[in-house]
Amino acid sequence: MDDLPKPTVTQPQPPVGSMAKETAPPAGRVESPLITGVGSEVELSPEVKKAGVTVKSDTITVPAPVQQLGVTPVGPSMPAPSKAATTNLPLSDDQIAKGLHQSIMSSWRWLAEWCKRQLLQAKKIFIST
Repeated sequence: MDDLPKPTVTQPQPPVGSMAKETAPPAGRVESPLITGVGSEVELSPEVKKAGVTVKSDTITVPAPVQQLGVTPVGPSMPAPSKAATTNLPLSDDQIAKGLHQSIMSSWRWLAEWCKRQLLQAKKIFIST
């Protein structure tokens, strides 16, 4: 029995590769952002202008002939129309509630489900505007 090798105790090694855990940065270290914001208007240096670089505006104006056709500009700079969503359904609220408790084989159930979906979509549109 004395000729058996004695077991050795080793410290567990940290996992490597995809099994390794990310660690938080040290508490005293503050990371600075790598990306900084630039204003909407950028001044070009004379050397850059000599190279032929020009600045294009972010805003696009709609030409007069196109405006006469009825095209209006849209986007973040334009206010959203404040038009309330109106939904006309073939069923009243009570009929929808009764229809949702019908069998799935009933057409009344599926008409109620469709009405419920229309109400949810109208609510989503109303909230997003």
